[in-house]
Amino acid sequence: MVAKYEKCAFVVEQDLAAGLAMNTVAALSMSVGRFVEGIVGDAVKDADGLTHTGITAIPLPILKGAAADLRDIVLKAAGLPDVFVVDFTAVAQSSRSYDEYTDRTAGLPTAELPYVGVAVCGSKSAVNKLTGSLPLYR
Repeated sequence: MVAKYEKCAFVVEQDLAAGLAMNTVAALSMSVGRFVEGIVGDAVKDADGLTHTGITAIPLPILKGAAADLRDIVLKAAGLPDVFVVDFTAVAQSSRSYDEYTDRTAGLPTAELPYVGVAVCGSKSAVNKLTGSLPLYR
């Protein structure tokens, strides 16, 4: 697990079809939930005593950007020690197995990976610096 963060933003490639965009955010969310300590709050009980599984405890804006924006975020975030980044590529989205994804990715340089989504977690200022100019995904 990595350190507890204040904010996590998801950026989706702006030309993805809605279903692929949802799949991208879902895949990124799984990794963020696994590796970012404290992002999921404790379970809560309602007035009837029914327990509800914990949900996110920090802001999670969903933004959109061009493929070049995603690549820039990945490359800039990789050099920041207090930022956690997860990227998702068209290679991952189109692979039928994790082994296929691993093999296909191994043959591509970072700058040539077809990014379709990225999640960036860190301090509010760090996340805003990386993603602040991008619009909300609507």
